[in-house]
Amino acid sequence: MTGKMRVTGIMRALGLALSLAAVSVSAAASDQNASKIQEGALNGVAYSLNGVVRGYNEDLYFRPASTEKVITALAALSYLGPNYQIKTRLLISSKALSSSNKIVTQNGVLNGDIEIEFRGDPFFTKQELYNLLNTLKDAGVRTISGNVYLNSGYFAGHDYATGWSWDDLPKCFTAPPSSIIINGNCVSAKLSATKIGGPVSVEIPEGMPISVITSDVEVVSPSEYYGGCELEMDRNSQNIYRLSGCIPVQQKGKPLGLSFAIQDPEQWGKDLTAQVLAKLKIQVNGKIEPVRKSVGTLSHYAAHHSKPIVAMLDKCLKRSVNLIADSMARTIGTEFYKRPATYDMSLTAIRRILKGKGIDLGSATLIDGSGLSPHNYITPRQMLTVLQYIADNDRHLNMIKLFPVAGQSGTLGSRGSVMKPPLLKNVTAKTGTLNGVSNLAGFLTSKNGKLIPFVYFMNNLSYDDVTKRKLATKKIAKPHYAHERRILEAIYNEETVRENR
Repeated sequence: MTGKMRVTGIMRALGLALSLAAVSVSAAASDQNASKIQEGALNGVAYSLNGVVRGYNEDLYFRPASTEKVITALAALSYLGPNYQIKTRLLISSKALSSSNKIVTQNGVLNGDIEIEFRGDPFFTKQELYNLLNTLKDAGVRTISGNVYLNSGYFAGHDYATGWSWDDLPKCFTAPPSSIIINGNCVSAKLSATKIGGPVSVEIPEGMPISVITSDVEVVSPSEYYGGCELEMDRNSQNIYRLSGCIPVQQKGKPLGLSFAIQDPEQWGKDLTAQVLAKLKIQVNGKIEPVRKSVGTLSHYAAHHSKPIVAMLDKCLKRSVNLIADSMARTIGTEFYKRPATYDMSLTAIRRILKGKGIDLGSATLIDGSGLSPHNYITPRQMLTVLQYIADNDRHLNMIKLFPVAGQSGTLGSRGSVMKPPLLKNVTAKTGTLNGVSNLAGFLTSKNGKLIPFVYFMNNLSYDDVTKRKLATKKIAKPHYAHERRILEAIYNEETVRENR
């Protein structure tokens, strides 16, 4: 009897061990499946270890999304220099200036015109416009007898690059990088909707000259909103926005934040300039008028100098600000050709600048400076040549410190794939996100302390409706992050990575 009990106990123990082993194998298989590339997605990896380029699909073309900002930033630092500043100038009719460049007035009247020459400073604010025009008031000007010209001709061509999605244009991440930029060409507002079927009210910050029409918006339950009835926005050239579709009823009366990209930078400049002059109590007898070239004989009187480019690029790379990247690209083009440049001219200039540094991007297609256009295409190997140059020359570039760091800063501050050791704090990279695109390009400090430039491109991501809804409501992590983590950990361990389907 006792012997039978012992055998039974051994059998139970063996059964438990086999059961635990099965669970372990099942969990391992589950982890392995989770780290596979989603069916239909396209993944490419390239990294440099001990002077050898490794990876897979490294010569296929991918949409880079915002990793393209690395290319723009390197060209800006290399050609313009880290201390380059953008000047927004105030010019005055030469006849109204003395030989010592002081304004001559008659009873407070400036007899002539003034011009504000905008050059696409992405950090220029309404307050800085006030400070610039306040130099007139300090000189005793109370009336301008002529016109106030807003020169928007520093850049040429369209403000939007080829391929930018039309339904993204009202949103602030596609604010137009025109010559006239004030307050980031963006306005943040608040929508209040406290009752299903009730009205929607809008609160616009004081002094922001836009109009928002909400009469066509329906207030619905959160489940109905996330079920497919979304808020939509139409806009026109007068910075008037008409909202339609649905908005979820707000819990606890908390307003819904919404941002509006300025659609008409010239009108925006006119309206804000008129407000500032009125606040300064300077009367204009003529018109406030946008121009592409200076009118008449004008002389430089005062200027606002932007932050140095290195400070702009720090925000551009860490926070992935498209406006900064495209303004930088267009500035490079205009400075390179010594005349107003289009996007095409600007990207040609960037390629030539990098080729002079030994970086040949070959047949890569570059459309803009930010990566917003889905028509941009580059291979992992081509992007890796950019990163390798940065790694080899960072002693004088000081550029790697501008990238986001895993778990610490920017767009990598909370990225699910890199929030745990050994990747935490050891991945320094630029993210790149578009619809169906999730990329990383940067540097990884390996277990042996080596700085490894790497590129991880994931394109053609597509999910079923249930998964899309869970992602929209942030109920699940992005499914491909498990694969991304597996690849990065392999690079950290200085292993050879292979495509896993």
